[in-house]
Amino acid sequence: MMSNSPIATSTESEEIRDNGDKEIKVIELEFEILGRILRYTIEVKNKPGKLADIVPIARSISSKIVAVVKDILCEDGQTVPCCKGCSACCYYLAPLSIPEVFRFSEELLSMPADTGKEILESCLGSARKILDNMPVDSYELSCLSNWYAGLKLACPFLSDGFCMIYKNRPTACRENIVTGSAQMCKIEGQNGKQAIKMPVSITEALARLAAELEQSSVEAVMLPLALPWAEENRHRGDQTWPAPLIVEKFVNILKEMASKSSVAVVAPA
Repeated sequence: MMSNSPIATSTESEEIRDNGDKEIKVIELEFEILGRILRYTIEVKNKPGKLADIVPIARSISSKIVAVVKDILCEDGQTVPCCKGCSACCYYLAPLSIPEVFRFSEELLSMPADTGKEILESCLGSARKILDNMPVDSYELSCLSNWYAGLKLACPFLSDGFCMIYKNRPTACRENIVTGSAQMCKIEGQNGKQAIKMPVSITEALARLAAELEQSSVEAVMLPLALPWAEENRHRGDQTWPAPLIVEKFVNILKEMASKSSVAVVAPA
């Protein structure tokens, strides 16, 4: 968590209190995913917050949901190859919600200079290739994903087969799991893998949150384009709302999405 963030889970609450602000609002989150109950206690300072401030908790919730889905798949006798160190899907389109874009920008600035420079140069190189080959006509997401895969661009955060930001990787990466073999995920041999649809997508929830707060349409940014996009839209990243309002809206979106999701099966995407 960034040291000046006004939002934390209960396990991080001492970090909030140590910053000297005693006006803390406690917001409880409880929802059901595939018959399992997930609970969170979120503690929020009564001060302004930005879109980026909600992202650490969103990542944590995303990982919890994915863990539930993996457990259910394994109990059903299916194999889930997705794990740390597997980079088979790191050549596919990874959409970032607007809050995640600004969070990544902040995290890049906090990295060691050499690492940050390497990532920035990789992002800019990928961005140039994307923009030079961007389709003229608008594409459906599935077609856009196939077009992107055809570029064979490695994720700018991939180094020697390992993710440099695995702990802080996008929610879209966390939620992208398959059954079968990791070998089937490679671009030249996709047939045979089975993508799993998350009962609640945190990527979608974050996108909806930004749209509600900014009173705009739902947006997403391709991962390699995230850093230049964040720089161009810095004024949006600096915009603030009451931090409790940000959390309450996010919690309500999650509860609504969970209430509409299936509690019986994990459906293929």
